[in-house]
Amino acid sequence: MWKIKYLLIAVCFVACQAEPEVIEEITPLVHTRASALEFAQSDNIDLNELGIIRPSKIIRKDSLYVILTPRSKYCFVVYNHITGQLKRLVPAGRGENEGLYFLTLNLDGNTVSSFDFGNGRLVELDLTRYAEEDYTPTFTSLATNDHTPLGALRVGEQLISTGLYTEGRYRCINAANQEEHFSVPYPECAGTDLNDTLKSVFYASNCMAVNTSHTRLACANMQYGCLDLCDIEGNTLNRVNEIHLNRPGISVQSKRKRNAGMWYPVSYTQNNLFGFCDLTTSDDCIFALYSGRTYRQHKGDVDKGRIILVFDWNGTHLRTYHLSSTCSSITYDKATNTLYALSQEKGKAEIISLKL
Repeated sequence: MWKIKYLLIAVCFVACQAEPEVIEEITPLVHTRASALEFAQSDNIDLNELGIIRPSKIIRKDSLYVILTPRSKYCFVVYNHITGQLKRLVPAGRGENEGLYFLTLNLDGNTVSSFDFGNGRLVELDLTRYAEEDYTPTFTSLATNDHTPLGALRVGEQLISTGLYTEGRYRCINAANQEEHFSVPYPECAGTDLNDTLKSVFYASNCMAVNTSHTRLACANMQYGCLDLCDIEGNTLNRVNEIHLNRPGISVQSKRKRNAGMWYPVSYTQNNLFGFCDLTTSDDCIFALYSGRTYRQHKGDVDKGRIILVFDWNGTHLRTYHLSSTCSSITYDKATNTLYALSQEKGKAEIISLKL
């Protein structure tokens, strides 16, 4: 539950409020089966044996795995699976070159990035230099003009972020001149009537990815199964498609109750179906690791899943993969046409290969 607690700190709402209503709706896409993925057992990497504690996300680039370890003394580990070399980066903390709270990883060329929503900074790791003795990742602050970003990635000179924004769902900042632009209304909330302030809370937790040509963005909500696809045109975004997998289980309090303590305007119920755990992309496809779990049934494992939904970049569903292992992260390697997943079974964390 630790990662969800970090998220609650950032957006000030409760993810597991009691609610008698059972959310039974679930997308029929999860029942669409394709040929089973082949598990390449010989390629499994036991992260526990490497001393990598409680990993949450992975990215693969050639012989390297970048592993997010937000509960360790260092937030990132770079592991060369050929040489066996490990390099730990970004100490935990609030200092200049330190990090606090991370949820996702992104790969663009030879750069891996992750947004630290505790310090409001995008952290970028150069995989061509990471092994240098004095190497320090690049830190770029996005917490400017009284805005609260919660997720971000770089697309060329543009830094695209989501957060507690009322001017639009996406904020683009030009890294060169710091000009900012907001675009795209919030997706329609199924069965709810929220203003933009509450919508920014409702859609606060996201994982994002872009295609290789940097022309399209995929944004998947973690707390609720919404996939948003947008064209990237300079400093603005335009929605192409909006996919909702199920009805959200939420409670809304638009006003603070008299004599109430902490106020949570948008609260997810214990029966809310958790959304997307992770995204990875190829030239043609979006691979989305889907939870579909409830806090009532799965508690701290609600942010993991055994279902991969595959879409094209227009949002058309192509196929569904059902995994035999519970996973928290996936990453695609074009060179081997293979998905690599971070399996989390019975306290054992390992990277497994899924041949497509």
